[in-house]
Amino acid sequence: MASSSGKQDIITRIIIIGAGKGGRALIEFFLADPTVEIAMVIDTDEEAEGMVLAREAHLQTHTDFKEVFTTGKITYDIVIEVTGSPGVHKEILAHKPPAVRMISGAASRFLWALLEERSNNQYLRERYSAISELHQAQATDMVFGSSPLMKNLEKMINQVAPTSSTVLFVGETGTGKELAAETIYNRSALSDKPFIKVNCTAFSADIIESELFGHVKGAFTGALSNKKGLLAMADGGTLFLDEIGDIPMPMQVKLLRFLQFGEVRPVGSNETQIINARLIAATNQNLEAMIKAGKFRQDLYFRLNTFTIELPALRHRKEDLPLYIYHFLKKGVLKLNKKVERVSSAALDQLIQYDWPGNLRELQAVIERAIILTDNHLIDSEHLPMSIQSEGLSNFEKGFMAAREMVTADFEQHALHHYLNKSHGNVTMAANYARMPRRSFYRLLAKHTIDPGQYKNKKK
Repeated sequence: MASSSGKQDIITRIIIIGAGKGGRALIEFFLADPTVEIAMVIDTDEEAEGMVLAREAHLQTHTDFKEVFTTGKITYDIVIEVTGSPGVHKEILAHKPPAVRMISGAASRFLWALLEERSNNQYLRERYSAISELHQAQATDMVFGSSPLMKNLEKMINQVAPTSSTVLFVGETGTGKELAAETIYNRSALSDKPFIKVNCTAFSADIIESELFGHVKGAFTGALSNKKGLLAMADGGTLFLDEIGDIPMPMQVKLLRFLQFGEVRPVGSNETQIINARLIAATNQNLEAMIKAGKFRQDLYFRLNTFTIELPALRHRKEDLPLYIYHFLKKGVLKLNKKVERVSSAALDQLIQYDWPGNLRELQAVIERAIILTDNHLIDSEHLPMSIQSEGLSNFEKGFMAAREMVTADFEQHALHHYLNKSHGNVTMAANYARMPRRSFYRLLAKHTIDPGQYKNKKK
């Protein structure tokens, strides 16, 4: 039952004695359980890994369990002893209050083993799931996140996907236009039909016609046999033309003819084929400015501009960054076959602070580079490029009030990301780290539209 403050009533108070590997595993487990309160962690070694974690979580610690038992200043229901020392076991039995239950020896080792097995099984399940996703990449949708901009983008994609309408994606390089096009294809009625991708910058002006429309034998020097064009290969399915702004002007006329009437005539042929394919196009250029400069046909633009979707730059949706960071981390460790489990709080802060001019493509490259550089299971600041490590926070040119608001908003977002990353999405634990009421923490999450679920299941 929840109290009026919103905090769940405590059921059991425990003391953990022994803060080595086993003690730390118990602390991590019970911190995530709202029905248990860790009253104290005790170990003679103040630098034991469990003692360090306990201090980070603002738990009470002590180095002498006999003094704790003798003074009686704290109340507790269960003592869990994981030191593995028979002498310590006897001492605890001799000094603990009679009403306090004790888990020790084989029982505590069994409990610890269960937690380790659970953790290992979870890792194996996540790795199997990730490998399955990687092997089915052709059916993978875009990762949208929880920011208002991306929620609106997903809504628009869901609305246009079932139709046969031409779609034009615009946006900066690296914002995910190809993946967005593939998401429309996956969610359309044509998902079992061909999906042909064409990068218009990949072909020179003298061969692009042959690649798109095909050619017949003898059409030009080197045409030793008939060749089916990419447009014909997309018949009955979907055609994606990436960087359509780079198509030469002469080819724009023929492409317009295809869009208007579905006509495809291979180079050197007198016969016209009728092709029925849905078109999705993308560009990082300003097509309207290109029209004014005489570099793009206005009638082709009108034909493409049936349903235009702008993909927002990554700097405008930073609340989604943790999701993308761990998405690329998961892909990177599979690609490089290297076990890297998490990103440090300091590195995460710097990644969120950076403006990402190269957008998702740059972020993926940075994460992959960091995976290569790290020698352990952690990506830290030292594994990031210097440009990211030295990025500044505030912009004083906007004036004092505006700069202060920006710095405050940035600080709040970075702090929320820091504490959620540290607690792996556990809001109660994150609020505890932040030393603030859970209700206040929730209000900040709502203010910045941050989803704690993005941080769950990230190993320490």
